[in-house]
Amino acid sequence: MKLWFKLTAAFLLVAVVGVIVVAVLANRATAVGFTHYLNADRAAQWADLQVELARYYEQNGRWDGVEGLLREVRPGRGMGQGGMSLVLLDETGQVAASAGRRGGEADAASVELPVVVDGRTVGALLVIEPGGQGSRAAQQFLDDVNRAVWLGGLAAVLMALFLGLFLARRLTRPLRQLTQASHKMAAGELGQQVTVTTHDEIGELADSFNRMSHELALAEQQRQQMLADVAHELRTPLSITRGHIEAMLDGVFEMTPDNLALIHEETLLLGRLVEDLRTLSLAEAGQLSLNLAEVDLTELVQQAAAGFEPLAEAEGVRLTAVTPPDPLIITADANRLRQVLGNLLSNALRHVVKGGNEPHQVTLTLENRGEFARISVADNGPGLSTAEQAQVFDRFWRADEARSRDRGGSGLGLAICKAIVAAHHGRIWLESVPGEGATFIFELRNNRTTDERG
Repeated sequence: MKLWFKLTAAFLLVAVVGVIVVAVLANRATAVGFTHYLNADRAAQWADLQVELARYYEQNGRWDGVEGLLREVRPGRGMGQGGMSLVLLDETGQVAASAGRRGGEADAASVELPVVVDGRTVGALLVIEPGGQGSRAAQQFLDDVNRAVWLGGLAAVLMALFLGLFLARRLTRPLRQLTQASHKMAAGELGQQVTVTTHDEIGELADSFNRMSHELALAEQQRQQMLADVAHELRTPLSITRGHIEAMLDGVFEMTPDNLALIHEETLLLGRLVEDLRTLSLAEAGQLSLNLAEVDLTELVQQAAAGFEPLAEAEGVRLTAVTPPDPLIITADANRLRQVLGNLLSNALRHVVKGGNEPHQVTLTLENRGEFARISVADNGPGLSTAEQAQVFDRFWRADEARSRDRGGSGLGLAICKAIVAAHHGRIWLESVPGEGATFIFELRNNRTTDERG
């Protein structure tokens, strides 16, 4: 059953119930009010006779001979055959006198008017109207009122049906668009967008759907790009290896240690690329295993700088390590942090030599920021533009696509750094000004601060 039909039925049900309740209450209130009005009107009509009867009793002290008084009012009251009757009751409720038609009173409507003398009720005057006169007029009036109420209720129900149908269609239109868009996405057409026309809950749902659809399309695009990049990265070393092996099999190249060493280097490159891809996929899936233990970052940073010192000297780069005098202990995976520092330092060394600033400098800095330990790797190379900074942590991205693989790397190093830092619940970012170098910074939680707070 469609949602618009359910909403319309709900509007209609509320309207019908409301109309029935109002009609019943209006009918009851009208009947009671009209009855009170008729009784008051009758009492006003016969007020003079009540006064005359009270005066008669006051003068005579009894009701003997009062029938003449009742008959005197007969001509002007329409009494007689088919008309109303007057009956006077004494204090005990017995009939003291009567005038007019006495038959057919069983189906008559009457009103009882007390006769009071000196504050004492000495009798009661019954005005009896046959059921075919005043009662018919009263019933006709009530029928007219009920008819008007039910016609108004029917008009209200039809209006509620129209408005309910209109509002239900209007409210469910965005949902229908979402349904159609989701069916297209299920069929593989990602990136569907729906029009957001309101700012209510349905509008928020449509906006969330648009963001989800955009992210899914972007993720699919990245997945396809990653597959293409992986194929491209694997093709070159595989082609080189296959070419050298075929050349040696055909006798074009001799099977010398130098030729075998070239094949071995390409095999190692393939192994590193596959391992990098495995590390990155595990980290992004949240399954990267960490051997957590207490690590002295001061010692770890100094070791990393010492390890890259020969390479920096060979490139003509001055590598400087700035560390605090005391040990800085955190809980982390030492090997993974060495991998992060190695990727950042090798990346800095590759880029600093392309800058125009002399001398080429790379600075590795460790700072104790209280709650966090901050490590930064800064160079005075060419830096990166704003657009390049937004892509620097993407997989297989290189600032210079024309750069060879031995100088440019696989394009996975910075993505792996981001994944490893995230696995340690830290954060990493880049600060760079074009022409003035780049600084990669990452922060990890400081054990000492955590212990002091605990």
